[in-house]
Amino acid sequence: MDKIAFIGAGAMTEAIVKGVIKAELLPAPHIWVTNHANEERLQRMHAVYGVTVTRNQNELLQETDIIILSVKPKDAEQALRSLGVAQLGKQQIVVSLMAGITTAYLESFLPAGQPVIRVMPNTSATILEAATAIAAGTYTDKQQLQLVKRLFGTVGSAVEVGEELMDAVTAISGSGPAYIYYLMEALEEASSQVGLDEDIGKQLLIQTFKGAAAMLEQSELSSAQLRANITSAGGTTAAGIAVLENQNVKAAVKACVQAAAVRSKEMGQAYSK
Repeated sequence: MDKIAFIGAGAMTEAIVKGVIKAELLPAPHIWVTNHANEERLQRMHAVYGVTVTRNQNELLQETDIIILSVKPKDAEQALRSLGVAQLGKQQIVVSLMAGITTAYLESFLPAGQPVIRVMPNTSATILEAATAIAAGTYTDKQQLQLVKRLFGTVGSAVEVGEELMDAVTAISGSGPAYIYYLMEALEEASSQVGLDEDIGKQLLIQTFKGAAAMLEQSELSSAQLRANITSAGGTTAAGIAVLENQNVKAAVKACVQAAAVRSKEMGQAYSK
């Protein structure tokens, strides 16, 4: 890989740029960035990271291995029509970070046989801890898929999935950080109610989340088993878990994920042809 180009210069683009540079996957000048109108944003990225910025599409796409569409779904058609008239080579991979946009929709605007890949990272990419799912289009080969997987591995972990699972991915890892923050919000409020200083409560909760995540990652036990191991009959944890069970919290979480998956599918249908 000699050159990648970003169309769109938002927070996700910046996160990936940071990851690529930190991993030494490419020298900064080989990373090209453009956007629709925010010149100040482009100049900031050039100043901070040393990437190459341009408004010239021919220059942007020339000899580019991976073209990353990092724009909002509402801007998908405009960006794809612009790419559709460009003289792209079959070796150039078009990668979409746009939520709900299918590979079939991408392919419908691009030259016949163009390899495309749909990617769903989450916002933890900004600290290089993203959970990213990758789905290949019709004309993408395994080598191209591995190249893109390696690229997104610079901002966390990346897994391959069938495109039919992308709505589920969106509901779990795409929206997942918000669910965790929601739970954290409730726990912070509860810690204050039981008398803990706000800063101390937050510090304890952050480390508790980090430790629990590490246990899940490093242990061979399931989350259910790990929970059971610290839930002694008649103990404090059991008292708390009993309230969660009585309030049907587990059912609410499942319904939350289901609603997000349905909404993701509805958004995708709005951009299908």
